[in-house]
Amino acid sequence: MQTPLFIFAIIAGGLVLGLIARWLLPGDQRLSLAETTLIGMVGAGIGATGVNIIFGVEEFDRLSVATLIGAIIGSVLVLGVGTWLADHFGWRNKPEPAIDEIITGGETATVEFKSTARRNLHTGQRDDKIELGIAKTVAGFLNADGGTLVIGVDDKGNALGLDGDLSIMKAPDHDRYELWLTDFFETTLGSPALAFVSARFETYAGSDVVVVNVLPSDSPVFVNEPKGNRTADFYVRMGNSTRRLLTDEYADYARSRWK
Repeated sequence: MQTPLFIFAIIAGGLVLGLIARWLLPGDQRLSLAETTLIGMVGAGIGATGVNIIFGVEEFDRLSVATLIGAIIGSVLVLGVGTWLADHFGWRNKPEPAIDEIITGGETATVEFKSTARRNLHTGQRDDKIELGIAKTVAGFLNADGGTLVIGVDDKGNALGLDGDLSIMKAPDHDRYELWLTDFFETTLGSPALAFVSARFETYAGSDVVVVNVLPSDSPVFVNEPKGNRTADFYVRMGNSTRRLLTDEYADYARSRWK
C-alpha cells in the first residue's frame, strides 16, 4: 500500500474506532473529531498489541476478527480512562450554561443574583456596602466549590439590567464596567484571585446583565474593604448563602478544604 493511502487508512480507522468507542461508552464525552480519531488510533494500538501478546506473534496474522475486537476494546478503555482523568483533574472546560438556564434555576449553592453591584436602588447613590457585598459573594464561591454571580437580576430572577450601575459611572459602557469589576476584585480579593474569576455580558429578558464565573481557588481568599483598613475577612459559600467564618471556624475549614 502506498504511503499516503496507508496514512489515510490509519486515520480513517482511528476515527471509526473512536466513534464506536464513543457509542459504546455511556455519557457525553464532549470530544472533537481530532480527539476521537487520536483515541481510536491509540486504542487500536493498545488493543491489537494485547491480542498479539495473548495469542503469540506467530498467530497474529490469522486473528483479524480478534484483532478488531481487541482494537475496539482498547479504544473504549482509552476513552474511558481519558474521560475520567479529564473530569477528575479538570483538564477540559465544561460548556457554560445559557443565561436563561442559570436564572430560571434560581439561587442555589453555586448561583447568586444581585440587583446591582454599585448603586443603591433606594437612594440612587453609589453604596460601599453593596459593592462590598459583591466581593463577599465572589470570595464565598472562591473558597468553596466555585459558582456564578449574576448582576442585574433581583432575588426572584427578574431582569433589572445594568442601567442603574452605569448611570453613576463617568463612562457608562460595558468596557469601563468590566474594568471596574477587575480593579475592584483586585483591590478587595487580591491579584491572585483574578485567575479564578471571569466576567461576561449577556442579554436576559431584553436587559443587559453581567455573569461572573468563579472557579474554586487553590488557596484561601480573604476580603478587604476597598477604602478602609485591611480586614482580611474570610467568607465561604454554604448552601445558598455566603457566611463569614471566625478565626477558629476558618482554621477547621481550611484544614479540610486545602489539604
